[in-house]
Amino acid sequence: MEPMKLTIQYKLFLCMLAAALAVVAYMAVVIQWSFDRGFLEYIDTQEQEHLQRLLVELESYYKEKQSWQGLKDNPLELLQLHAHTLPESLKRERIIAMLKEGKLPDWLLSPSPQSSKEPPRHPLMRLIILDQNQRLIFGRRQGTEPPHLIPLQYRNRQVGAVGLYSPRSFSEDHQLLFVRQQKLALLLVGLAAIFITIGLSLPLAYHLTKPIRSLSQAARKLISGDFSPRLKPGSKDELGQLSHDFNRLAETLAFNETQRKLWISDIAHELRTPLTGLQGEIEAVQDGIRQADEQTLARLHQGVMRLRRLVEDLNDLSRSELGLVSYFREEMDLGRLLLDELETQQHAAAKVGLELKLVSSPAPLVVVGDGQRLQQLIANLLINSLKFTDQGGLVEVTASHQPPWVEVRIEDSPPGVPGQALPKLFDHLYRVEASRNRAMGGAGLGLAICRQIVLAHEGSITAGHSPLGGLKITVRLPEAGEAS
Repeated sequence: MEPMKLTIQYKLFLCMLAAALAVVAYMAVVIQWSFDRGFLEYIDTQEQEHLQRLLVELESYYKEKQSWQGLKDNPLELLQLHAHTLPESLKRERIIAMLKEGKLPDWLLSPSPQSSKEPPRHPLMRLIILDQNQRLIFGRRQGTEPPHLIPLQYRNRQVGAVGLYSPRSFSEDHQLLFVRQQKLALLLVGLAAIFITIGLSLPLAYHLTKPIRSLSQAARKLISGDFSPRLKPGSKDELGQLSHDFNRLAETLAFNETQRKLWISDIAHELRTPLTGLQGEIEAVQDGIRQADEQTLARLHQGVMRLRRLVEDLNDLSRSELGLVSYFREEMDLGRLLLDELETQQHAAAKVGLELKLVSSPAPLVVVGDGQRLQQLIANLLINSLKFTDQGGLVEVTASHQPPWVEVRIEDSPPGVPGQALPKLFDHLYRVEASRNRAMGGAGLGLAICRQIVLAHEGSITAGHSPLGGLKITVRLPEAGEAS
C-alpha cells in the first residue's frame, strides 16, 4: 500500500501549526517560569515583612527572659510568638486553639533532617535563630548559602540574630489554589491559540496554494498539447512572477508549435516540387511521350541534384542548430578567402549579366574560424545576390577593419526587399513574395545556414537596405586577437 502523499496545502498548514505550537509551548514555559519565580519573590517579600514583626516579638521575649534558653528548650514558645505576629484571622485563632489543645505540627516536634528531599515549606521550617555567639537556638542550616541575618538588639547590644531562607515552593493552600488557577488559565489560553491557529492557517494555506493548483492544471494542459491556458498574475510576489513566467512559457511553446507545423509544411512543399517534376518526367518516359535520351536524363539528373541539395541543406541546418557540426578553427585571412570566392563566382555573374566587385582593406583581415564553413558562408551570400539581382546590375563586396570586428558587406542593386521582410530573411524556408523571388529561387535555407555559421563564429549578421537600391547583408566576425 502506497503511503499517503501530503499536498503542499497540508504541508504548509502543518508548518504553520507546528510553528504556532512551538511558540505556545515556549511562551508557556517562559510564562510559567516567570510566574513561579515572581510569585516566590512576592511570597519571600511577604515573609520578610512577617519576619520583622517576629523580630519585635523575639526582642520582647529576650527583654522579659534575659535568655534564649527557654526558647531553646521549648520550641512551642516560638510557635506562640509566631501566632502573635499573624493578622487577626481564623488562622491565628486556629493556631492558638491548637496550642491550647496540644495539637502541634509534627515538623515542629521532630524537624525534618537535612537529607530530606522535600524542600521545607512552612516559614518556621526555614527560620533560624542564633544567639550572641552565633550558636543555633532554633531551626536547621540549609544548603551552603546562609540567609540574610537580622541582628536582635537589647540595650544597644546584639543578643542574637534571626534569618529566613527563601521559599523554594508554595506551601499555603491559598497559594497552591492561586497557582492552579493561573496554570489552568494558561492552559486555556494555549488551547485557544492552537484552535485559532488551526482555524486561520487551513484557509490561509488553501488560499496561498490556489495559484499552485492553477499552475498545475495549466501545466497538465500544456503536456497534453493544449497551449491556450494562461494564468492571471494576482499578486506581485514570487507566485505572481511564476504565473508571468508560465504565461511566457506557454506563448513560447505555442509559437514554437506553430513554427514546427509551418516548418513541416514548408519542407513537405519544398520536397514535393522536385519530386513532382521527377515523377512527371519518369511517367512521360514510361508512357512513351518522351524518349529516354540524353536531354531527358539530364533533366532527371538536374531534378535529383536539386532534391539532394535541399536534403543536404536541411540536414546541415538541423545539425548546426543542434550543435552537432564540428568547426576546425584556425587563423586565416578573410580578405584572401573573399578574393578566391569572387573569382570563382565571376563566371556565374557574367552569365547573368551582373558585375561582381570587391573593395577590401590592403591589410590582412585575420579571423579565427573554419575555412570551409566561412567559404560556404561567402558562397551562399554571393549566390543569393546573384540570383535575385536584376540583369545588368551590380553586386559589391566590401571588407574592412571595424575593431574589434572584421566587417564584410555584400550589397546589390534592385530589386530591394520590403522593410517588414528584413528581420525574417534568416528564418527557415522564408522567401520574399515580391520581385526578388524567382521560380528557381531555392528553398529559402541559404540565409538560415549563413546565420548558423556566423553565430558559431561568435559573430553577427544583419540585413538592411543597400544604397545601390537592393539588399545589404552585413557580417561581423571577431578579429583574431578578440575571438574567445
